[in-house]
Amino acid sequence: FDEPINSISIDNEKAAVEAMQYLVKLGHKKIATIAGDLHTQSGKARLKGYKEALAKHKLPLKDEYIGVGGFLRTPARAAAEKLLHLHQRPTAIFAASDVMALELIDLARKEGLSIPHDISIIGFDDNPIALYSSIGLTTVRQPIVEMGQLGLETLDQIAQRKVKLPVKSTLPAKLVLRESCTKPKKEK
Repeated sequence: FDEPINSISIDNEKAAVEAMQYLVKLGHKKIATIAGDLHTQSGKARLKGYKEALAKHKLPLKDEYIGVGGFLRTPARAAAEKLLHLHQRPTAIFAASDVMALELIDLARKEGLSIPHDISIIGFDDNPIALYSSIGLTTVRQPIVEMGQLGLETLDQIAQRKVKLPVKSTLPAKLVLRESCTKPKKEK
């Protein structure tokens, strides 16, 4: 955030890079993304992290590999449908939220694809709804409880005029490995 406002957040860009690096480490070269709302800081930062990781590993940035889901189910499903029907279908997709990743999982399964064997999927947030998925979603965990605690402490310090405004805090995110990612199939 460059705005002069109080904030508690994670480094969305760095977290996206780490998620992408995990996919690259598994051997994926054709990695797409379903981006979030590009009018938000988190949406822009996660897309920037996706692009940064591709550049760092000298992987091509393909416009057709970038879908925008706006952090919403219906647009995410439309973006997923386009990605899954590409002639050069990606072997992995980084979804900028778990809600969008779950739409992708549902659609991929309906298309007869096996996750993670046909396509690896990684989400973002570690949203509790992901626990109800038929497959454990690999995701980036935001430290929500810690963010809430720090928020209360910060509000108390602001109320007591103990801190200089604006207060900006960045907490670490963590990649949570579950079942939705594996090495890509060998090219035929």
